[in-house]
Order: sequence, then structure tokens, then C-alpha cells
Amino acid sequence: MIVGAMKRKVIFLAILVLLFFFAILLVKYVIGRTPKQGVLKVQSVPQASVFLDNKHIGRTPYEDKVEEGQYTIKIVPDESIQSLAAWQANIRISPNTLTYVNRDLSDSELTSAGDVLWLEKISSKQSEISVTTIPDGSSLLLDTGGKSVTPILLQNITPGDHTLTVSSPGFLTRTLKIRTTGGYKLIATLQLALSATGPSEATSSSQVVSPTPTLSQGKQASGSGSVKDPLRPYIVVKETPTGYLRVRMEPTTSATEAARVKPGDKFSILSSKTGWYQITFEEGKKGWVSGQYAEKVE
Repeated sequence: MIVGAMKRKVIFLAILVLLFFFAILLVKYVIGRTPKQGVLKVQSVPQASVFLDNKHIGRTPYEDKVEEGQYTIKIVPDESIQSLAAWQANIRISPNTLTYVNRDLSDSELTSAGDVLWLEKISSKQSEISVTTIPDGSSLLLDTGGKSVTPILLQNITPGDHTLTVSSPGFLTRTLKIRTTGGYKLIATLQLALSATGPSEATSSSQVVSPTPTLSQGKQASGSGSVKDPLRPYIVVKETPTGYLRVRMEPTTSATEAARVKPGDKFSILSSKTGWYQITFEEGKKGWVSGQYAEKVE
């Protein structure tokens, strides 16, 4: 009887061990089947609807978790703004990283501008930056280093904050503030807007992009959106039909467009002419905005 009892105990223990290993395998199977997610952040000027694989997911500004994979994103302006063209592109959502889409909608693809950025894991402990542009063959400046031509892969980049500046004759220059992290490649596609009256040194809005969605993701371009009010007198940009206000090189609607500022932005007044205010829209760069869409604060 003692032998029989020992056999039963051994069998019971064997069953417990098998159940334990089966439970471990089941947990691993469930975890393996759990969809991996990244964060999709979409901004546009003006506000617009966002579609992912033809499914409406919300309106800009939009930010939410999305399962990893390849998608077709489409940004569609409101029907009330007939003159603006919709835009679409292919994007990638990677696990635990941020995919950032920014679009300045205009009346045609050529006069539109925007950025699509996401990250991929790499084996290097340094960072990489892959840049493609529309138009192709644009001039690229990383921080204060030498110029190169797109498309290009920049390797062995020191992790941290950097500034990308892309320019091409006849197009508005575009600048992005980015944040690279060791072990990641930042993939950036930048589209430049065709200048209405020829080459311009204007700079678009900028963003800080980091691989983890919990880090800082919304640093404004210099000259706008600051917490403190600028020195008085200053202007506050009003709401406009397009969602932005053009900055001109001269106080006339026929002058070259230098940049675009957003409703709510505040700028100190340098000087004024009938119906126009001169502002510094970026460090060292001045322009004029229409007083029709600017409220003066004494």
C-alpha cells in the first residue's frame, strides 16, 4: 500500500508540473497574439477629417493608439472649404513608437506642405535619419553641418535634439526640430510648398518627434505659441477661413508669401501701415500680416 501511495503522489506531482508548463505556454501564446500598438498623431491646418484605410477615425488634431502595420492615411478638409485639396499617403505604425503626420492643406498638391515621420528599431547604439523629400534632390542641412542632397541616409547621429532644414529653388524652406534616440532610425518624408511668386526663405512650423509617445511631442516653432505674452503692443492672430494667416514680405496681398501663422499666435508689432502689421515671425525674419485677421493688444 505504501508503494501504491507513493506512485499516486508521483503521478499527482507530474500532473501539476505538466499543468504548470501548460499554463506558461498558454500565457506566452496569449501575449504573442495580443496586437502590438503604436501611437498615431495627426495635425493639419485647417482642421480636417482623418481616414485610415478609408475608415474615418476622427478629426485633427488627432492622437490615439493604433495597431502596428502599414496603412493609407487620408486627410480631407471640410466640404465648406471647397478650394482646399485632400491629401493621402502610406504610413507605418511601429510598436511603442510615435508616427507623426503634419499637413498644411492648400488648393493644390503643389502648394501644399507637410511631414510624415516614424521610427524603426536598428542594431546600432547610435541614431540614423533617413530623409526623402518632394521635390527630389532638395538641399538638406542637419544642424549647422555641411549641406547634402535628398534622398539620403544619415548614419552615426548622436542621440538628442537636432534641426533639419530642407530647401529647393522655387519652394518654401521647411524646418523640423527632431529628437533622435539611440537604437532607432527616424524616417522623415518632407513635402515643400511651391512658392507663389518664386524662391523664399520662409520657414514652416516645426515639431519635436521622439520614439516614445510619452515624451515631448509638441514644441512650437520659434516666434509663436509661447506661454508668456510678447511685449506690447502685440497682435493675436484671429480665426481665418483657411485656418492660417499668410505672412507677406511687403504690406500687400500681391507680395511674396514668407510664412504662415496660426490662429491664437501672438507677435509683437514692429511697425504698422494701413491695414497691416509688421512682425518677427522667426528669429531674424520679418514680415507683414493683414490687420483684418489680427487683433491688436495695447
